[in-house]
Order: sequence, then C-alpha cells, then structure tokens
Amino acid sequence: MKTLQTYTLNTLEINDNSFSLSENSPASAALMNFSHSTRMTLHADMPVPEAYKIMAAENSQINYVINDHHELLGIVSRNWLSNDNLMKYTDKSHGPSFWSVFDLMLPISELPAVDDAQLQDVTVLDVLETFRSIQRDFMLVLDGNGQMRGLLSAEDIIGRLEHAPTFRDKGGEVLEILRQLRASHGLEQLQVVNG
Repeated sequence: MKTLQTYTLNTLEINDNSFSLSENSPASAALMNFSHSTRMTLHADMPVPEAYKIMAAENSQINYVINDHHELLGIVSRNWLSNDNLMKYTDKSHGPSFWSVFDLMLPISELPAVDDAQLQDVTVLDVLETFRSIQRDFMLVLDGNGQMRGLLSAEDIIGRLEHAPTFRDKGGEVLEILRQLRASHGLEQLQVVNG
C-alpha cells in the first residue's frame, strides 16, 4: 500500500528573487507555484498592522488570504497593507488597526486565470504583454482540471528581469506601460480595496 502525499491549495511559494528572468525566458519560469508550506497565508480577519508585521518578518510580498475553513479567499500585497497606503482610506474614527486583511485583499473571483498548458509555448515577454492588454497585475494559473497551480505577478516578473523590457510595440517599455495604465485608470501602485 502506498501513502499519498497531501498538500493544501491555500499557500504560495514565492520564487527566489535572486532567480532572474529574461524577456525570452519560458513563462513557466515566472510562475509563483503553490506549495505545501503554510507560511504564506494570512487569516481574513487579521488586523492589517499585524498582517503587515508578519509579511515584513517573512520578507513576503504577496500572501494568500484564507477563512476559518482554510478556503482561499484572495491575495494581498504587502504594499497594500503599508501605512502610506492605508492613510488614503483612514479617517479620525477608523485608523489602520480598524482594517482587516479581508478589507484590502483582491478576491480570488476577480483574478483572471490562464491554463498552465498555455505557459509552455510563451515567453515572459508574452505574459507581460498579456498583463498590459488585460490591464491587470495578477493572473491565476490553473491546471487542466481547473485546480489552482500558482500565480503570475507583473511586479514580481518585472523585479526579476535581468534588465528592463525592451520591446516597443505601442510606444514604450512594458513597465512604463503598466505605470501609465495605473495612472490613467486612477489606480495607485497595486491598490485594491474591497467594498
């Protein structure tokens, strides 16, 4: 009899930031894979200041948000939890400690998804162009059975590129295009607030 290895789908292993990418790297190299580590999850009810401290201590940029049943609800970026970002949403009666991770997460239902089979035939540059065309910073990656395999993050990919992207199909580098999209749509850098 064999024992199956079990794992949860509510965690994320962030790729080692020292692993650099080039524009021609396979898209699968940019994937932030789900792993069986529970280190990268935050509870939805956790106060934002506490969550920020945990993410800073773990040097984590993106964490998954789970509920009491350990179901994946969404993702949250450490940037979204920073005091500078929170000051935009606070007033005299509701300071930063009033907010929970749930209030600032990006719900899983709002993340566009791609099939992992598509990643086999495309490059990192193709992924960045897709981010530009869909005007999003994250994409879920699903396997052939519709199970979550991981996440693609524009910010992570750009941070890991050996040099800035050089393709110029519509007048600029990919990073500049992403910045322009954020500015033209009134978005701060990776800002998401649940209503």
